[in-house]
This record gives sequence, structure tokens and C-alpha cells, in this order.
Amino acid sequence: MSEREISVAGVAAKWTGRATAGLLLAFWGMFFVEHLSEWFLRADGRYPPLSVWWPMGFHFLMLVGLALMLKWDKAGTLVMVIGTAAFFSTMGWRRFPWIALLNLAPVVFFGFYWLAAWRARRPVTVQDREEV
Repeated sequence: MSEREISVAGVAAKWTGRATAGLLLAFWGMFFVEHLSEWFLRADGRYPPLSVWWPMGFHFLMLVGLALMLKWDKAGTLVMVIGTAAFFSTMGWRRFPWIALLNLAPVVFFGFYWLAAWRARRPVTVQDREEV
């Protein structure tokens, strides 16, 4: 691949990662709003137990990470990975929550973008010219 092809593929991967993060933000955001109304807008006016507050906070952190990915991919990835790991570890499932892997989709696209950006910045060597 030429430098230009790598650059174009990298930019396409970046925007695909951002679009995927936006879709996941909408997907997980709908769950968050539904759970907010279920736990915090109760007719009896009672607040939920502490065992609900922690997962809701981590769920919010996951949403913040996905939102950050729309502008700052590296910071958003870090926050989202921490939030996702914390959220699904507090859920108390007996087996691995495979749905958590959905959040890795934008990370894969950003990873390709970061690799393409790194390849575009590194100096061209004689060996690289011979490979072309």
C-alpha cells in the first residue's frame, strides 16, 4: 500500500470508529435512560440500594467514554474501557458477558487508524523502498 492509501484507510477507520461509538452511545444510552426511570423515578419515592448506584455510575462512565470518542479517540477509549470493565464486573454475572465485547468495535477501528498514523509518521528506510 502506498502512503496515500494508508492515509485514506486510516482516516476511514477513524470515522468508522467514531460512527460506531455514536451508535453504541445511542444503544447503551437507551438502556441507561430506561434503568434511570426504573430505579430513580419510582412512584413510592424511595431511592435504590447502593448495589444499584455503583453499576449506574459505571454505566454513565461508559457512556462518557463513548461520547469522548466522538472527539478525542484516545481519551475516550481509555475512559470507555475502564467504565465497561467496571460496569460488567459489578453486574454479578456467573459467566463472561459477551455483550461487553460490542464496545471493542470502535477500539478496533481506532487501533487501525493509530497504526496507519504511526506508519505515516515513521521515517522511510532503504529497506522500505526495496519492498515497494
